[in-house]
Amino acid sequence: MVKRNAQKWFRHGSWWRRLRNNRKYRDVLFRRLFRDKKDLLDLYNALNGSTYTNPEELEIVTMEDVIFMKMKNDLSFMIGNTLNLYEHQSTWNPNMPLRGLLYFAQQFEGLLASSDDDIYGTKRVELPTPVYIVFYNGTGMQSDNLLLYLSDSFSAGRGSGCME
Repeated sequence: MVKRNAQKWFRHGSWWRRLRNNRKYRDVLFRRLFRDKKDLLDLYNALNGSTYTNPEELEIVTMEDVIFMKMKNDLSFMIGNTLNLYEHQSTWNPNMPLRGLLYFAQQFEGLLASSDDDIYGTKRVELPTPVYIVFYNGTGMQSDNLLLYLSDSFSAGRGSGCME
């Protein structure tokens, strides 16, 4: 269970002291907690109300050195027909939708390169549905659950453009 692993990692006092003072360690902890497919599947099921039981149905597709500040993204995986990106943030960042767009575009490009699909052909190319969740534990947000929109970044504001 996810809770069991969290307790195991937080028992190490020196880890906790370093985590409190260094964002990089907190990101490492998040990735370590969920690097095991079983634990990641438990997290996925908890967030989605699903009941997957076979961790082998989950395919890890976390990318190294992606465009986000030359760091790897936290967790990315496919299950069913969804491409999931889970990020941990300890600093408030209103640009997460833009970062998600860039990440998913890069992932889709990789998926298309490894398939026979032709984006210039007459048949619609089917993509996995992107799901982007950011776990935030900082002090800059007022509510427990907040939905950010890509169009918030557009000069005309929320609801403008044709990306959402």
